[in-house]
Amino acid sequence: MTSPVSNLDLRFAAAALRFGRRHEGLTSPNPCVAAIVVRKTGDAYHVVGRGVTGPDGRPHAEAQALLQAAAEAVGATLYVTLEPCSHHGMTPPCTDAILSSGIARVVACTADPDPRVAGAGFARLKAAGVTVVTPVLEPAARRFHAGHIAARLGLGPHVVLKLAVSSDGMIGLADAGQVAITGPETWNYVHALRAASDAILVGVGTIISDDPSLTCRLPGLAGRSPLRVVLDSGNRLPANAAILQDQSIAETRIFEGRSCEQVLEVLARQGIQTVMIEGGARVARAFLKAGLVNACHLIRSRDSFIGSGGVAAPLELILDADRFEEIDSRQLGADRLTLLWRKG
Repeated sequence: MTSPVSNLDLRFAAAALRFGRRHEGLTSPNPCVAAIVVRKTGDAYHVVGRGVTGPDGRPHAEAQALLQAAAEAVGATLYVTLEPCSHHGMTPPCTDAILSSGIARVVACTADPDPRVAGAGFARLKAAGVTVVTPVLEPAARRFHAGHIAARLGLGPHVVLKLAVSSDGMIGLADAGQVAITGPETWNYVHALRAASDAILVGVGTIISDDPSLTCRLPGLAGRSPLRVVLDSGNRLPANAAILQDQSIAETRIFEGRSCEQVLEVLARQGIQTVMIEGGARVARAFLKAGLVNACHLIRSRDSFIGSGGVAAPLELILDADRFEEIDSRQLGADRLTLLWRKG
């Protein structure tokens, strides 16, 4: 049983995708799914339940939303960002919870490529008489679930590159330590990106020149700090580096003498689904040239100018129309954010 996508479906599916971001980066190796139960009363529509995958992957979003909705789930619509699971794992199948709740209609943003699901969730719901509407806002949903999709397809972690560049295309000043390029709005944005990532990766040169902590310092989100990964083929990491001082906030892992591909393979085996590259033109260029960057958050300053002695950003690789396409662009205060996604 199928039905067309309405403007209301688009609205609540978008709300589910936004709601899912509150646990982004916390649920690996499970996907960060969000679910909303909507019930019509008279001429009005009301959200009567909502849920998002819990830290470490449990409880599942659908189960939480349906528990909150209780009896109001009967005859209602469930909006979910990813196909509900139909297999037994650490928790019972979400399709069981949906069928026992009395939900009449499920609107799902995209299918789950996990071979244990892969359409079986939809098939079970349809066979039981539940109306299934899918896909809805699929491009946005596949970007949101990119880490999970890449992992289930055996593609390794989803790699995101963050680059903040001056008005003349530089990411810093050679041998001068950290140089302020962007404004406070960008600072907040970057720390939110950290909170949404499983791991953050830099080269040892960034540690030596800037000595960053690489934690999430937004208020109340220190616990969302990702795994810190340092590439150090020459064993140059200072013993007093800030990232080594407090492992209770976030673990630090050092890789010596491995290629970009090997590092990602190791991280994938350890359940890492999303990796954010944040430091160093050399590391950024290496991952770009190897074709390992899936998305890029390019932030360009309007006001800062570095000039002579600047370290050039690999803009020619990022702005290559054959490699990446622009999917969003907006202001972050005085800075300009451009989000690019790898083609293919």
